[in-house]
Amino acid sequence: MLHPKAPRHRRRQLVLAGTSGLALELVPLTSGWAQRAASANTTDPYAEIIAERMRFGWLGRSDVQTFITDVAERHAIPRSWIEAQFRDAGAQPRAVSLMNPAPPKPGEPVRKRSWARYRSQHADAARIDDGRAFLREHRDVFDAVQKTSGVPATVIAGIIGVETKYGKFMGRYPVLETLATLAFDSPRRNDFFRQELEALLIMGRQGVVDIKSINGSFAGAMGLPQFMPSSWRNYAIGYTAKERVDLFNNPHDAIASVGNFLKMHGWRPDDPSHVEAVIPPSARPAEFVAPSLKPVHTVAEIQAAGITQASSRLSPWTRASLIDLPEEDDRVAYWFAAHNFFVITQYNRSFMYAAAVLTLAEALQTPG
Repeated sequence: MLHPKAPRHRRRQLVLAGTSGLALELVPLTSGWAQRAASANTTDPYAEIIAERMRFGWLGRSDVQTFITDVAERHAIPRSWIEAQFRDAGAQPRAVSLMNPAPPKPGEPVRKRSWARYRSQHADAARIDDGRAFLREHRDVFDAVQKTSGVPATVIAGIIGVETKYGKFMGRYPVLETLATLAFDSPRRNDFFRQELEALLIMGRQGVVDIKSINGSFAGAMGLPQFMPSSWRNYAIGYTAKERVDLFNNPHDAIASVGNFLKMHGWRPDDPSHVEAVIPPSARPAEFVAPSLKPVHTVAEIQAAGITQASSRLSPWTRASLIDLPEEDDRVAYWFAAHNFFVITQYNRSFMYAAAVLTLAEALQTPG
Protein backbone atom coordinates (compact mmCIF):
# COMPACT_ATOMS: atom_id res chain seq x y z
CA MET A 1 0.00 0.00 0.00
CA LEU A 2 1.37 3.42 -0.92
CA HIS A 3 1.88 5.96 1.80
CA PRO A 4 0.28 9.40 1.54
CA LYS A 5 2.26 12.01 -0.28
CA ALA A 6 5.30 13.04 1.70
CA PRO A 7 5.00 16.59 3.11
CA ARG A 8 7.19 19.29 1.59
CA HIS A 9 9.85 19.96 4.22
CA ARG A 10 11.43 23.39 4.14
CA ARG A 11 13.63 22.90 7.17
CA ARG A 12 17.01 21.21 7.07
CA GLN A 13 17.04 17.56 8.10
CA LEU A 14 19.22 15.55 10.43
CA VAL A 15 21.00 12.78 8.57
CA LEU A 16 22.80 9.83 10.07
CA ALA A 17 26.36 9.60 8.83
CA GLY A 18 29.79 8.42 9.89
CA THR A 19 31.23 4.97 10.44
CA SER A 20 29.47 4.39 13.73
CA GLY A 21 26.07 5.52 12.50
CA LEU A 22 25.93 7.94 15.44
CA ALA A 23 27.55 11.06 14.05
CA LEU A 24 25.15 13.68 12.73
CA GLU A 25 25.46 16.25 10.00
CA LEU A 26 22.97 18.74 8.64
CA VAL A 27 22.05 18.59 4.95
CA PRO A 28 19.06 19.97 3.07
CA LEU A 29 16.40 17.56 1.88
CA THR A 30 16.80 18.77 -1.70
CA SER A 31 20.43 17.70 -2.03
CA GLY A 32 21.77 14.47 -3.50
CA TRP A 33 19.83 11.28 -3.02
CA ALA A 34 16.54 12.77 -1.87
CA GLN A 35 16.21 15.06 -4.87
CA ARG A 36 17.08 12.26 -7.31
CA ALA A 37 14.63 9.88 -5.66
CA ALA A 38 11.80 12.37 -5.84
CA SER A 39 12.47 13.78 -9.28
CA ALA A 40 13.35 10.58 -11.17
CA ASN A 41 9.77 10.22 -12.35
CA THR A 42 7.04 12.30 -10.78
CA THR A 43 4.33 10.04 -12.22
CA ASP A 44 5.92 6.83 -10.99
CA PRO A 45 3.70 5.12 -8.40
CA TYR A 46 6.67 4.33 -6.17
CA ALA A 47 8.45 7.68 -6.45
CA GLU A 48 6.71 9.39 -3.53
CA ILE A 49 6.93 6.53 -1.07
CA ILE A 50 10.61 5.97 -1.85
CA ALA A 51 11.32 9.70 -1.58
CA GLU A 52 9.70 9.61 1.86
CA ARG A 53 11.80 6.66 2.94
CA MET A 54 14.93 8.30 1.52
CA ARG A 55 14.52 11.68 3.18
CA PHE A 56 17.48 10.89 5.48
CA GLY A 57 19.40 8.97 2.81
CA TRP A 58 20.37 5.31 2.81
CA LEU A 59 22.45 5.75 5.95
CA GLY A 60 19.50 7.17 7.83
CA ARG A 61 17.51 3.95 7.49
CA SER A 62 17.61 1.33 10.20
CA ASP A 63 17.07 -1.52 7.72
CA VAL A 64 20.10 -0.40 5.72
CA GLN A 65 22.20 0.02 8.85
CA THR A 66 21.35 -3.54 9.90
CA PHE A 67 22.27 -4.80 6.44
CA ILE A 68 25.59 -2.94 6.53
CA THR A 69 26.41 -4.44 9.93
CA ASP A 70 25.66 -7.95 8.71
CA VAL A 71 27.71 -7.60 5.51
CA ALA A 72 30.65 -6.00 7.32
CA GLU A 73 30.78 -8.78 9.90
CA ARG A 74 30.15 -11.61 7.45
CA HIS A 75 32.88 -10.61 5.00
CA ALA A 76 35.31 -8.61 7.16
CA ILE A 77 34.68 -5.48 5.09
CA PRO A 78 35.27 -2.18 6.92
CA ARG A 79 31.97 -0.60 7.79
CA SER A 80 33.33 2.79 6.77
CA TRP A 81 33.94 1.50 3.23
CA ILE A 82 30.39 0.16 2.88
CA GLU A 83 28.90 3.38 4.20
CA ALA A 84 30.98 5.35 1.72
CA GLN A 85 29.34 3.45 -1.15
CA PHE A 86 25.87 4.38 0.09
CA ARG A 87 26.53 7.94 1.21
CA ASP A 88 25.89 9.71 -2.09
CA ALA A 89 23.83 7.01 -3.78
CA GLY A 90 20.36 7.83 -5.05
CA ALA A 91 17.31 5.62 -5.51
CA GLN A 92 15.68 4.16 -8.61
CA PRO A 93 11.89 4.01 -8.10
CA ARG A 94 11.39 3.30 -11.80
CA ALA A 95 13.19 -0.02 -11.35
CA VAL A 96 10.67 -0.98 -8.66
CA SER A 97 7.78 -0.11 -10.98
CA LEU A 98 9.23 -2.17 -13.82
CA MET A 99 9.79 -5.13 -11.52
CA ASN A 100 6.28 -4.79 -10.08
CA PRO A 101 3.99 -3.56 -12.88
CA ALA A 102 0.63 -2.23 -11.80
CA PRO A 103 -2.45 -4.25 -12.77
CA PRO A 104 -4.58 -2.79 -15.57
CA LYS A 105 -7.15 -0.22 -14.55
CA PRO A 106 -10.85 -1.14 -14.74
CA GLY A 107 -11.93 -1.16 -18.37
CA GLU A 108 -8.37 -1.01 -19.62
CA PRO A 109 -7.58 -3.77 -22.14
CA VAL A 110 -5.14 -6.43 -21.01
CA ARG A 111 -2.28 -6.95 -23.42
CA LYS A 112 -1.88 -10.67 -23.91
CA ARG A 113 1.44 -12.38 -24.33
CA SER A 114 2.45 -13.04 -27.92
CA TRP A 115 5.22 -15.38 -29.05
CA ALA A 116 5.23 -13.76 -32.49
CA ARG A 117 5.74 -10.30 -30.97
CA TYR A 118 8.39 -11.53 -28.54
CA ARG A 119 10.23 -13.37 -31.32
CA SER A 120 10.18 -10.30 -33.55
CA GLN A 121 11.65 -8.21 -30.72
CA HIS A 122 14.47 -10.60 -29.82
CA ALA A 123 15.28 -12.59 -32.96
CA ASP A 124 14.70 -9.95 -35.65
CA ALA A 125 16.63 -9.59 -38.89
CA ALA A 126 18.93 -6.85 -37.56
CA ARG A 127 19.89 -8.96 -34.56
CA ILE A 128 20.57 -11.93 -36.82
CA ASP A 129 22.85 -9.81 -39.01
CA ASP A 130 24.64 -8.43 -35.96
CA GLY A 131 24.98 -11.93 -34.55
CA ARG A 132 26.58 -13.25 -37.69
CA ALA A 133 29.04 -10.37 -37.66
CA PHE A 134 29.77 -10.98 -33.95
CA LEU A 135 30.43 -14.66 -34.64
CA ARG A 136 32.77 -13.84 -37.52
CA GLU A 137 34.68 -11.25 -35.51
CA HIS A 138 35.27 -13.60 -32.58
CA ARG A 139 35.28 -16.92 -34.41
CA ASP A 140 38.43 -18.27 -32.78
CA VAL A 141 37.15 -17.47 -29.30
CA PHE A 142 33.76 -19.05 -29.96
CA ASP A 143 35.41 -22.20 -31.28
CA ALA A 144 37.67 -22.47 -28.25
CA VAL A 145 34.83 -21.89 -25.77
CA GLN A 146 32.59 -24.38 -27.57
CA LYS A 147 35.36 -26.95 -27.28
CA THR A 148 35.85 -26.43 -23.52
CA SER A 149 32.22 -25.91 -22.51
CA GLY A 150 30.38 -28.10 -24.98
CA VAL A 151 27.94 -25.28 -25.67
CA PRO A 152 27.40 -24.40 -29.35
CA ALA A 153 28.81 -21.04 -30.39
CA THR A 154 25.44 -20.05 -31.83
CA VAL A 155 23.67 -20.63 -28.49
CA ILE A 156 26.23 -18.47 -26.66
CA ALA A 157 25.84 -15.80 -29.34
CA GLY A 158 22.06 -16.15 -29.10
CA ILE A 159 22.09 -15.31 -25.39
CA ILE A 160 24.36 -12.28 -25.79
CA GLY A 161 22.23 -11.12 -28.71
CA VAL A 162 18.93 -11.42 -26.85
CA GLU A 163 20.38 -9.83 -23.73
CA THR A 164 22.18 -6.77 -25.10
CA LYS A 165 22.29 -6.86 -28.92
CA TYR A 166 25.95 -7.81 -28.65
CA GLY A 167 26.79 -5.03 -26.24
CA LYS A 168 24.82 -2.22 -27.87
CA PHE A 169 22.31 -1.92 -25.00
CA MET A 170 23.70 -2.88 -21.58
CA GLY A 171 21.31 -0.80 -19.48
CA ARG A 172 21.26 2.73 -18.10
CA TYR A 173 20.34 2.12 -14.45
CA PRO A 174 23.09 2.67 -11.82
CA VAL A 175 23.58 -0.85 -10.50
CA LEU A 176 24.23 0.06 -6.87
CA GLU A 177 21.21 2.35 -6.65
CA THR A 178 19.01 -0.13 -8.49
CA LEU A 179 19.86 -3.12 -6.33
CA ALA A 180 19.61 -1.08 -3.15
CA THR A 181 16.16 0.22 -4.12
CA LEU A 182 14.92 -3.25 -5.04
CA ALA A 183 16.48 -4.74 -1.91
CA PHE A 184 14.82 -2.35 0.52
CA ASP A 185 11.80 -0.86 -1.26
CA SER A 186 10.41 -3.47 -3.65
CA PRO A 187 7.18 -5.10 -2.45
CA ARG A 188 8.55 -8.54 -3.34
CA ARG A 189 11.80 -10.51 -3.75
CA ASN A 190 13.66 -8.35 -1.23
CA ASP A 191 15.77 -11.25 0.02
CA PHE A 192 16.96 -12.05 -3.51
CA PHE A 193 18.00 -8.48 -4.21
CA ARG A 194 19.69 -8.08 -0.83
CA GLN A 195 21.81 -11.11 -1.69
CA GLU A 196 22.65 -9.54 -5.05
CA LEU A 197 23.48 -6.21 -3.38
CA GLU A 198 25.75 -8.04 -0.95
CA ALA A 199 27.49 -9.79 -3.86
CA LEU A 200 27.96 -6.42 -5.60
CA LEU A 201 29.56 -4.92 -2.49
CA ILE A 202 31.97 -7.85 -2.28
CA MET A 203 32.88 -7.34 -5.94
CA GLY A 204 33.46 -3.65 -5.33
CA ARG A 205 35.65 -4.29 -2.30
CA GLN A 206 37.69 -6.82 -4.29
CA GLY A 207 38.19 -4.31 -7.09
CA VAL A 208 36.31 -6.36 -9.67
CA VAL A 209 34.10 -3.40 -10.63
CA ASP A 210 33.73 0.24 -9.63
CA ILE A 211 30.28 -0.08 -8.15
CA LYS A 212 29.70 3.68 -8.09
CA SER A 213 30.06 4.06 -11.86
CA ILE A 214 28.56 0.97 -13.52
CA ASN A 215 25.13 0.86 -15.13
CA GLY A 216 22.94 -2.13 -15.92
CA SER A 217 19.37 -3.29 -16.35
CA PHE A 218 16.43 -2.30 -14.17
CA ALA A 219 16.99 -5.61 -12.31
CA GLY A 220 20.69 -4.96 -11.69
CA ALA A 221 22.09 -7.23 -14.43
CA MET A 222 25.43 -6.18 -15.88
CA GLY A 223 27.60 -6.30 -18.97
CA LEU A 224 27.29 -7.94 -22.38
CA PRO A 225 25.73 -11.12 -20.94
CA GLN A 226 23.69 -9.29 -18.26
CA PHE A 227 24.98 -11.28 -15.30
CA MET A 228 23.59 -10.56 -11.86
CA PRO A 229 26.36 -10.00 -9.29
CA SER A 230 26.05 -13.52 -7.84
CA SER A 231 26.28 -15.05 -11.33
CA TRP A 232 29.32 -12.90 -12.07
CA ARG A 233 31.01 -14.14 -8.89
CA ASN A 234 30.06 -17.79 -9.44
CA TYR A 235 30.28 -18.27 -13.20
CA ALA A 236 32.19 -15.43 -14.87
CA ILE A 237 35.62 -16.45 -16.17
CA GLY A 238 38.27 -14.59 -18.10
CA TYR A 239 39.11 -15.92 -21.52
CA THR A 240 42.83 -15.21 -21.15
CA ALA A 241 43.45 -13.44 -17.81
CA LYS A 242 41.65 -15.84 -15.49
CA GLU A 243 42.09 -13.65 -12.43
CA ARG A 244 40.49 -10.59 -14.04
CA VAL A 245 37.08 -10.69 -15.71
CA ASP A 246 35.57 -7.75 -17.59
CA LEU A 247 32.06 -8.38 -18.82
CA PHE A 248 31.50 -4.73 -19.75
CA ASN A 249 34.29 -4.21 -22.26
CA ASN A 250 35.75 -7.61 -23.14
CA PRO A 251 33.53 -9.71 -25.43
CA HIS A 252 35.93 -12.65 -25.10
CA ASP A 253 35.26 -12.78 -21.35
CA ALA A 254 31.53 -12.52 -22.00
CA ILE A 255 31.62 -15.43 -24.46
CA ALA A 256 33.64 -17.58 -22.07
CA SER A 257 31.40 -16.72 -19.13
CA VAL A 258 28.14 -17.55 -20.90
CA GLY A 259 29.60 -20.87 -22.00
CA ASN A 260 30.73 -21.57 -18.45
CA PHE A 261 27.33 -20.63 -17.00
CA LEU A 262 25.52 -23.11 -19.25
CA LYS A 263 28.16 -25.79 -18.70
CA MET A 264 27.91 -25.43 -14.91
CA HIS A 265 24.13 -25.67 -15.14
CA GLY A 266 24.39 -29.02 -16.88
CA TRP A 267 24.51 -28.39 -20.62
CA ARG A 268 24.82 -31.69 -22.47
CA PRO A 269 26.97 -31.43 -25.61
CA ASP A 270 25.34 -32.63 -28.83
CA ASP A 271 21.92 -33.21 -27.20
CA PRO A 272 19.02 -31.63 -29.14
CA SER A 273 17.26 -28.99 -27.09
CA HIS A 274 13.82 -28.91 -28.70
CA VAL A 275 11.61 -29.55 -31.68
CA GLU A 276 8.27 -28.08 -32.71
CA ALA A 277 5.22 -30.16 -31.85
CA VAL A 278 2.41 -31.08 -34.21
CA ILE A 279 -0.90 -30.97 -32.35
CA PRO A 280 -3.93 -32.77 -33.81
CA PRO A 281 -7.37 -31.32 -33.02
CA SER A 282 -8.22 -34.14 -30.61
CA ALA A 283 -5.04 -33.82 -28.51
CA ARG A 284 -4.80 -32.16 -25.12
CA PRO A 285 -1.30 -30.68 -25.07
CA ALA A 286 -1.79 -28.63 -21.89
CA GLU A 287 -1.53 -31.86 -19.91
CA PHE A 288 2.11 -32.20 -20.96
CA VAL A 289 3.28 -28.61 -20.44
CA ALA A 290 6.23 -28.54 -18.06
CA PRO A 291 5.08 -27.59 -14.53
CA SER A 292 8.58 -26.43 -13.59
CA LEU A 293 11.92 -25.70 -15.19
CA LYS A 294 12.74 -29.31 -16.02
CA PRO A 295 11.32 -32.04 -18.28
CA VAL A 296 9.03 -34.42 -16.40
CA HIS A 297 7.69 -36.61 -19.23
CA THR A 298 9.23 -38.61 -22.05
CA VAL A 299 8.84 -38.12 -25.77
CA ALA A 300 7.14 -41.51 -25.98
CA GLU A 301 4.52 -40.52 -23.38
CA ILE A 302 3.69 -37.34 -25.26
CA GLN A 303 3.59 -39.08 -28.63
CA ALA A 304 1.26 -41.74 -27.21
CA ALA A 305 -1.27 -38.92 -26.77
CA GLY A 306 -1.15 -38.22 -30.52
CA ILE A 307 1.29 -35.30 -30.34
CA THR A 308 4.18 -35.74 -32.78
CA GLN A 309 7.46 -34.03 -33.61
CA ALA A 310 7.66 -31.80 -36.65
CA SER A 311 10.98 -33.55 -37.31
CA SER A 312 12.29 -36.66 -35.60
CA ARG A 313 14.96 -34.89 -33.60
CA LEU A 314 14.31 -36.41 -30.16
CA SER A 315 14.42 -40.12 -29.41
CA PRO A 316 11.34 -41.72 -27.78
CA TRP A 317 13.13 -42.28 -24.46
CA THR A 318 14.35 -38.68 -24.17
CA ARG A 319 12.97 -36.89 -21.14
CA ALA A 320 10.98 -33.94 -22.41
CA SER A 321 7.89 -31.87 -21.72
CA LEU A 322 5.95 -29.42 -23.83
CA ILE A 323 6.36 -25.68 -23.53
CA ASP A 324 3.58 -23.35 -24.63
CA LEU A 325 4.04 -20.20 -26.70
CA PRO A 326 0.73 -18.30 -26.78
CA GLU A 327 -0.54 -15.66 -29.18
CA GLU A 328 -2.92 -12.76 -28.61
CA ASP A 329 -5.66 -14.50 -30.61
CA ASP A 330 -5.50 -17.46 -28.14
CA ARG A 331 -3.64 -19.74 -30.55
CA VAL A 332 -0.78 -21.59 -28.88
CA ALA A 333 2.34 -23.11 -30.42
CA TYR A 334 3.96 -25.99 -28.59
CA TRP A 335 7.50 -27.32 -28.57
CA PHE A 336 8.95 -30.54 -27.25
CA ALA A 337 11.56 -29.21 -24.80
CA ALA A 338 14.38 -31.45 -23.59
CA HIS A 339 17.08 -30.99 -20.96
CA ASN A 340 19.17 -28.34 -22.73
CA PHE A 341 16.14 -26.14 -23.30
CA PHE A 342 15.62 -25.97 -19.55
CA VAL A 343 19.30 -25.25 -18.95
CA ILE A 344 18.73 -21.98 -20.81
CA THR A 345 15.80 -21.18 -18.50
CA GLN A 346 18.34 -21.07 -15.66
CA TYR A 347 19.57 -17.89 -17.34
CA ASN A 348 16.06 -16.47 -17.52
CA ARG A 349 13.05 -18.30 -16.12
CA SER A 350 10.88 -17.80 -19.19
CA PHE A 351 9.85 -20.29 -21.86
CA MET A 352 9.66 -17.45 -24.39
CA TYR A 353 13.15 -16.28 -23.50
CA ALA A 354 14.69 -19.72 -24.05
CA ALA A 355 12.68 -20.17 -27.25
CA ALA A 356 13.90 -16.79 -28.56
CA VAL A 357 17.53 -17.65 -27.77
CA LEU A 358 17.23 -20.96 -29.63
CA THR A 359 15.38 -19.35 -32.54
CA LEU A 360 18.16 -16.77 -32.87
CA ALA A 361 20.80 -19.51 -32.51
CA GLU A 362 19.24 -21.52 -35.32
CA ALA A 363 19.20 -18.46 -37.58
CA LEU A 364 22.89 -17.88 -36.83
CA GLN A 365 23.78 -21.38 -38.02
CA THR A 366 23.37 -20.24 -41.64
CA PRO A 367 25.80 -17.60 -42.93
CA GLY A 368 24.26 -14.40 -44.20
